[in-house]
Amino acid sequence: MKIPEQGKKEGKEMEDKALGKVYLIMGLGILGVSVSAVLIRSTEAPSTVIAMYRMVFTFLLFTPLVIKKGGLPLKIIGRRGIALALLSGFFLALHFAAWIESLKHTTIASSTVLVSLQPLFTATLGYFFYKERLRRGQIVGMGIAILGSAFIGLSDFIGGGGHFYGDLLAVLGGAFASVYVLLGRGLRKTVGNLDYVYLAYGSCSVTLLAANLLGQTPLTGYSGNDYLIFIGLAVFSTIGGHTVFNWALKYVEANKVSVALLGEPIGATMLGFLILREVPSQAQLISAGIILLGLYIFIKDSFQRKKTTAALS
Repeated sequence: MKIPEQGKKEGKEMEDKALGKVYLIMGLGILGVSVSAVLIRSTEAPSTVIAMYRMVFTFLLFTPLVIKKGGLPLKIIGRRGIALALLSGFFLALHFAAWIESLKHTTIASSTVLVSLQPLFTATLGYFFYKERLRRGQIVGMGIAILGSAFIGLSDFIGGGGHFYGDLLAVLGGAFASVYVLLGRGLRKTVGNLDYVYLAYGSCSVTLLAANLLGQTPLTGYSGNDYLIFIGLAVFSTIGGHTVFNWALKYVEANKVSVALLGEPIGATMLGFLILREVPSQAQLISAGIILLGLYIFIKDSFQRKKTTAALS
């Protein structure tokens, strides 16, 4: 039986309305991840302490959900799965430690756009370890992004002020994040998202705690404002930011979510200007534009490859 045109129209309107809500929530997610750099800049606490409390509070906030579902299915996950989840959390800790420290040495614009190079590292590691081929468009996008990165590094190196060191830390943060993503990508095929992130976030928290203890970094004695910032990073940036994008994957194509994440360096730079009055140099803005263009080309071609592969299979 044919569906009346009026019914089709109403169904389409309801679908568009629901999709509009998803995009609105994704917009709030972009704001959540964008505000992290400004929050980090607003505390003088050591980088490893900021990272530790961010992940500890996130871990604690997820705990009631894990308890509600009856705990973690450790037997199903298996020893290998548990080990890989814990290892991914270790690299997530390295990512946060490097990236947060980079914000103390370079601008918000440079730091956020350079750490966004993570997909390029992921693709490179995938090529060497999983024999995943790179399409011509992906290589072009990588080349453009790398050119923009070199431009940022060169301009900051010539300009001095310690920015070049911060740039290197941001790139390193992106590299560590790529290992975290690669380890998680394989696990997510058999392990639920909540189970995986709970193990990874727990491992990340313990790693950062150990780093602070080994470095004899004070764990307490920070101001009430600092602790509010730590909670804000957990609630707005981790749960309200990255977790929102994971949720959005259920309703929106992965390529759209990946492209939306490119809004983080743009949003962070704008917030840095509006709240902290931090004005990026002309060279940094041009470099950031080149990098984001390269990443956009890379991401679009990456998902075009997946569509082609799916059609052939």
